[in-house]
Amino acid sequence: MVFLAATGGLPTLPLLSFLTVLESLAANFTEGCGRGLCKRIIAVAKAAAILAQESFEEAHLLVRTHSMPAASIAQILSESFLKGLLAAHRGGYMDSQKEEGPAPLLWRFSDFLKWAELCPSEQEIGHSLMRLVITGQEVPHACEVELLILSHHFYKLSSCLDGVDVLVALAATRVEAYVSEGDFSCLARLITGVGNFHALNFILGILIENGQLDLLLQKYSAAADANAGTAEAVRGFRMAVLTSLKHFNPNDLDAFAMVYNHFDMKHETAALLESRGEQSSEQWFSHYDKDQNEDLLDSMRYYIEAAEVHKSIDAGNKTRRACAQASLVSLQIRMPDFQWLYRSETNARRALVEQSRFQEALIVAEAYGLNQPSEWALVLWNQMLKPEVLEEFVAEFVAVLPLQPSMLADLARFYRAEVAARGDQSQFSVWLTGGGLPAEWAKYLGRSFRCLLKRTRDLKLRLQLATVATGFGDVMDACMKSLDRVPDNVGPLVLRKGHGGAYLPLM
Repeated sequence: MVFLAATGGLPTLPLLSFLTVLESLAANFTEGCGRGLCKRIIAVAKAAAILAQESFEEAHLLVRTHSMPAASIAQILSESFLKGLLAAHRGGYMDSQKEEGPAPLLWRFSDFLKWAELCPSEQEIGHSLMRLVITGQEVPHACEVELLILSHHFYKLSSCLDGVDVLVALAATRVEAYVSEGDFSCLARLITGVGNFHALNFILGILIENGQLDLLLQKYSAAADANAGTAEAVRGFRMAVLTSLKHFNPNDLDAFAMVYNHFDMKHETAALLESRGEQSSEQWFSHYDKDQNEDLLDSMRYYIEAAEVHKSIDAGNKTRRACAQASLVSLQIRMPDFQWLYRSETNARRALVEQSRFQEALIVAEAYGLNQPSEWALVLWNQMLKPEVLEEFVAEFVAVLPLQPSMLADLARFYRAEVAARGDQSQFSVWLTGGGLPAEWAKYLGRSFRCLLKRTRDLKLRLQLATVATGFGDVMDACMKSLDRVPDNVGPLVLRKGHGGAYLPLM
């Protein structure tokens, strides 16, 4: 492939003729009068020829036999690598190191790392590669970047910190030229290939400020695939990118979403989606234009997507909360005349109690964290004087939620307190605020309470509730009527155990 300057650049003869002359001189020279120098030149020339033929074993044997200097070996390898890079660049093979380029192909990392084993000093290889960058004339940016990346690799292997510092300073001087020519691809390749995100952090900022985040992530993925990047390196790059994003584009939520999705950061993705859902609904609320609900539609979509992400990582409670928020936003879209969003705790509880339809009540309860038996007891009690509404409400309720004994006990106590407070004052048409009680309020309360008892399958619990509602020893007819055994016109009853254990009504 190449005849290198290690021979001094003297001969223009064919290689075999030149080697023949050198071998003749080495045979005739005495020890100490040039014989050793001739042998070294012969070894360098043969190694260069063998490198061109990609015979690693022969080259390795030749280097060991003739004790070639590390600097000479590094120079041979570096110049061979550069010529391979130039050929690959001209042939269009620089963009993908997985494709086959011109033979012999020495520009891929895997090829060069194999041949680099011939040199006993990684530091010398780093020096030689960087020297090509410093002294190179009209080396394309893409080839220059590959030389810098490989040089940094060997400086790290040899723990040559001075070499790393010089390389970083050199890279900083090259960045301005890349930016002026809009060559962001080379910048992204440089930062991801070198991997020194702390020292070259300014390159991340340049790429992010110029809207090249997607390109940066693509280059990093290609570099990680080629070099099998460790989990620690991935975390370092991810942290560096997110830090730069927060510094340069803190409000670019699309950029954060891109990074989270690229690194499969489920928790962060879900949190970001929820945040965007809240921002969209706040934006609608600040305008409060009932005819424009695009922001609400976006908000609902974000919450649904967040719920899907939470579900994928088995975060059940967070999935439920995201779904509840999406349902509340949908309620605001369907019923815009009422403010469902951003209610205080007190106002949310008031809105829950006032609902006569179970579906709306359930959405409010889930969204504001009010889905507890004590809260539902107040909702049901508010509808006790409307038996028709209550029956439909309870039917939908039991299809979704259980009738908790504690909730039923609260309703029984409310019932007893109400009856005790009213006494025989049913003749008054106005007793409570808001229109007062109907004349037959006791009948409506009794019917509603029996509706609840009918939904209670535990007969012992039915009796306990009826006892609590009417007082010990004076159990109202609700208990028996809930069993569909006693007509509606039967008055208060006292139950006693008869023969066979059955309960019999007594006047």
